[in-house]
Amino acid sequence: MGLLKKGEYRVVFPSHVKYLPRIEQLTTKISEELHFNEDDRDDLSIAITELFNNALHHGNRDDESKKIVVTFKVLSKGLQISVQDEGGGFRRENVRDPLAEENIMKTSGRGLFLVEQLVDKISYHTSPTGSEVIIFKKFSQLN
Repeated sequence: MGLLKKGEYRVVFPSHVKYLPRIEQLTTKISEELHFNEDDRDDLSIAITELFNNALHHGNRDDESKKIVVTFKVLSKGLQISVQDEGGGFRRENVRDPLAEENIMKTSGRGLFLVEQLVDKISYHTSPTGSEVIIFKKFSQLN
C-alpha cells in the first residue's frame, strides 16, 4: 500500500503556504495508491488544498511556529483525512453562507462550502487547542 502500509499516514507541516503543493501531491499519491478515479482524486486534492489553506490562514493565522497535522486513514469503505490546526477554533454555523445574496459577489468565503460538495462526509471538531476537520471519501466505483 505504499505510504499507507499500516492503514494510516500522518504528516506535520509548519504553517507556511510553501507546503500547499506538497500536501496536494501527497493527497494525489495516496488517492492513486488507493485506486481512486481521476475525478475523485481531483475532488480530494481540491478539498485538502482548501482545508490546509483554512488551517494556515484562518486557524493558525500564518504563524509559522504553529503546526498543521494531516492524517490519512484507510477505512473499509474509503479514505478519511483529518486536518488539524492550532488556532482558536471556529463554529461551522458561524461561517457565512456563500450562496446568500449579500455574499454572492464576495471573492472569498467559499472554501468549506466547496469541500462539503466534494466529499461524502465531513465533520468539524473544535477545542481550546485548535480545530480539526475530518473528511471522508468513498472508494471509487469500478466501471
